[in-house]
Amino acid sequence: MSKLLARFARFLFETHDARRMRKQTYDTSDLRIQTDIPYIADGTEEHLLDIYRPKQASTNLPTIVNIHGGALVASYKNVNSWFNHEWARMGYAVVSLNYRHLPQTTLIHQVEDIMSALSFLSANRNLYGLNLDHCYITGDSAGALLAFFVLSLEGSRKLRDAFCVKSSGITFRAAGLISIMLDTQRHDLAAFLNDIVSDAADSGKPYLPFILNPTAMLQETRLPPLCLVTSDEDIIQKDTLKFDKSLTEAKKEHRLLNFGKSKGKRLEHVFAVQYPMWQESRQVYEEIDSFFRQQW
Repeated sequence: MSKLLARFARFLFETHDARRMRKQTYDTSDLRIQTDIPYIADGTEEHLLDIYRPKQASTNLPTIVNIHGGALVASYKNVNSWFNHEWARMGYAVVSLNYRHLPQTTLIHQVEDIMSALSFLSANRNLYGLNLDHCYITGDSAGALLAFFVLSLEGSRKLRDAFCVKSSGITFRAAGLISIMLDTQRHDLAAFLNDIVSDAADSGKPYLPFILNPTAMLQETRLPPLCLVTSDEDIIQKDTLKFDKSLTEAKKEHRLLNFGKSKGKRLEHVFAVQYPMWQESRQVYEEIDSFFRQQW
């Protein structure tokens, strides 16, 4: 049943995104976009990435790695295109990547995909003109959760050993996490995830406690400064507020942007990613940009 619900959720997510994107026809003639670069050469769509940058730009731009959301079960990098366009216009090179979905795989392998993409970027930074000395990461919803895993692994040898991965060699200076889907054992409409984030092959593995309870990683790692974004109309606002509290208790440097209700529009889940031209979305970009620049 959980796998059927996951496939239905994927249909809903991707239908919504397709409808939204048909209405968004912004001019991108000011950007240079390299698409469908394989970070694992296996011929699958799930292992491709895109790079965005201003058309008239040097190769020394700071870099943002962006991980899209989709409840771990849906969507591809293109759903965040307009979000990535805006960051490129703000003077960043933006790397946007795909990863495999549940239930075709499990969460450990999604984390491995992201780490493989980062290792590819590290090895090919000169080929693609990426300044990884000033590197940041953004993610929304499930993408924010995956970003948290990546940051935790990069900050802890113990966690890398538990997950059987190597450091990519990239040091992230800060992160912007929008509407994080923090919990993998849920008591809401996404409870179907509980049975598919892991499987029998994960039983007894040292990483499993962290897969089932990601906040446990806070006690095992060093994190860069984090900027969290949510809103009163975010359907999973409680995840971000819980994460804010957990970060405070663990004495991790972070800040929280929590938007109230707005007149004339709903500041819904990941609104800043979906509707980049909204005034509140512009504020999100400006606040995260300022936060990143403070770490230069």
